[in-house]
Amino acid sequence: MRRIFPIVYFLFLPFATFSQVAEKDYTAYHRAINKAEEEIFIRNDSIAGLKIFRKTFEEYDFVYVDDCIEAFQLALYFKRDDDAIIFIKKALDNGFELKLLDELIEPGSYTKYGEFKKVTIHHEFIRRHGAEMEAYSASCYNKYLKRIDKDLFYALLRRHVREQLYKNYHAELGFSMKDQLAMYYNICDDNLRFIDSLAAKNIFCGERNLGLYTDKLCESLHLPYKTIQRLLESILQYYGLPRNTYVPIVTELDDYYGLGPVYNMLFHNPKSYITMAKYKDAAIKKGYMHPREYASLKYNVLGHNDDLYLQPIMVNEVTDTKNLNERRSALLLTSYEIDLKKHQFEQSHHLQLLFGFRNGTR
Repeated sequence: MRRIFPIVYFLFLPFATFSQVAEKDYTAYHRAINKAEEEIFIRNDSIAGLKIFRKTFEEYDFVYVDDCIEAFQLALYFKRDDDAIIFIKKALDNGFELKLLDELIEPGSYTKYGEFKKVTIHHEFIRRHGAEMEAYSASCYNKYLKRIDKDLFYALLRRHVREQLYKNYHAELGFSMKDQLAMYYNICDDNLRFIDSLAAKNIFCGERNLGLYTDKLCESLHLPYKTIQRLLESILQYYGLPRNTYVPIVTELDDYYGLGPVYNMLFHNPKSYITMAKYKDAAIKKGYMHPREYASLKYNVLGHNDDLYLQPIMVNEVTDTKNLNERRSALLLTSYEIDLKKHQFEQSHHLQLLFGFRNGTR
């Protein structure tokens, strides 16, 4: 008899919500971040842009870590250490770990060994301020942990690992290739139904209540498995699969700046864009979904979407920027020109300023 690994989803546990906390409007947050980028990359006014970043981060408790890391690198580039300290502390407030600065990569730059070159602009800053920042991180991490919905985090990790297990064919599972593929599609649909069922109750899945995956987060939540890798190994053992079986799960170093389990599941299912359309305005406004994450799901469905052009490297052929920018603005995205200038700036100055899956979803 084929065994199906038991997946517990905590459906009857009261996933945490933020209904008791005065809500901030994150549509205003995203517009402010877009304005800061406009000042820096279009108007060449770094002082005004960094000021907007600073003011925005002061107004919101939760902020997207990628925005902090972008602002941090820009502050270092423009020789504004005072701002850099503020921005990196805000990232640490939201669960960032200093060691992950060493995983920033220069876009489009391969070494002769087939690896990306790493961003180095932070090295001198860490030499001078690293001990102070580590102490600050230790003092604020527990507050960050209180924001994380532990049960939802674990349920989604398990769903993600199982989906990824069935994504590639493994004869040891006991199914034909055709049957396993059918099971994979069923798992993808079940995961989307799960996310949909929570959203229908105004419970959204995002960085605000799940953080960005790190091994430290997983271990600090005291889950049954200390890391996602340990969780995978237990599932492989259950099915009698070799411990080194390749399953492309989200990991700390490979995916921190790229994608998380929730986006991975949404991106795999072409029904996600339509399914989440009912909730995306509320999810974005409450700070659970990034506008680029939602917009990119449409890009996934259409394959090549002339309306969005989320990948800056693709926008060279755009001529009707007025029409394009109106559509992007309606989705709370920056203008085409900002994305292009930002992409050119990070390449010219050896920074990483674009994040998310394929550097286009956060």
